[in-house]
Amino acid sequence: MFCRFKRFAALLVAAAVLGFGSGAHAQDAKKIRIGWQKGVFNQAIMKARGDLERSFKSQGVDIEWIEFQVGPPMMEALNVGSLDIAATANTPPIFAQVAGADFVYIASESPTPGDLQILVAKSSTIKSAADLRGKKVAIPKGSMAHFMVIKFLESNGLKFSDIEPLYLSPADGRAALEGGAADAWSAFDPLMAGAEAGGNVRSLATGFGAGVNNRQMYFSRREFAQKNPKLIADLLAEIRKSSRYVYANTKEAAQKYANVVGLDPATFEIVLERNRAEHIISPIDTQILAEQQALADTFLRLKIVPKRIDVSKSVWRPAL
Repeated sequence: MFCRFKRFAALLVAAAVLGFGSGAHAQDAKKIRIGWQKGVFNQAIMKARGDLERSFKSQGVDIEWIEFQVGPPMMEALNVGSLDIAATANTPPIFAQVAGADFVYIASESPTPGDLQILVAKSSTIKSAADLRGKKVAIPKGSMAHFMVIKFLESNGLKFSDIEPLYLSPADGRAALEGGAADAWSAFDPLMAGAEAGGNVRSLATGFGAGVNNRQMYFSRREFAQKNPKLIADLLAEIRKSSRYVYANTKEAAQKYANVVGLDPATFEIVLERNRAEHIISPIDTQILAEQQALADTFLRLKIVPKRIDVSKSVWRPAL
């Protein structure tokens, strides 16, 4: 298994060299303002280790980290010019593009379907998708957890309208499930792992079973990407290094950096272990583009977004 991952990583590194270009344009930036979230583990651990600052100091470039709790306000900050780089899951860029934000996808991590789950109370009689009919499901609206519920229901012959969605923040969704106001709760790690550690919930479905390729994705202001292709390539190379460290040293990383993401080490190790494939950074290829377009089209069909977008228009295509 380890050898297979090494071969896969080598292929992606080669693809990255081709896809990210050679930095044909002059570098303008002397500071990179990076939006980060605790749930984007590569970012969080890289920030804690200080690797990026050390690497970019030799180029005369400062790094400024700006923390966000969730992705949508991060994408808005990117749009108004308060950030140069952002990282979040699949759905916030869909809403940002619908709203007219001028950004580009610069890379994606490999899928982590295990980060997504639908949880029910341990004593619940809900055992299958069919048992969700007519039930109240707590969902963070417009998130990958939302998309997972849609896919889980439709892949089992049901419609989204067969449930009663309770649109709540992830934290409020957990409280609703544990307090009995919701019959099920759909969200993502590290919140799900924290809830499972309490021992009062069980998993009804994961992203693996629902066929949902949850990904962490990276974005840039379009102008910043055009002017600083070498800085972006170097940044992604540092994220790739952080990823290799995390997944080659899972126990050590969990012990050292659990406090950074707000989990105890044992729970953080569980989170890392259930997505054993390395979060290798890769360019936006045709498969990833198709996944994003399908996501956008699904949200349009269910009237979650008001208009159709062409995701390909927001993909960075650096000159070689």
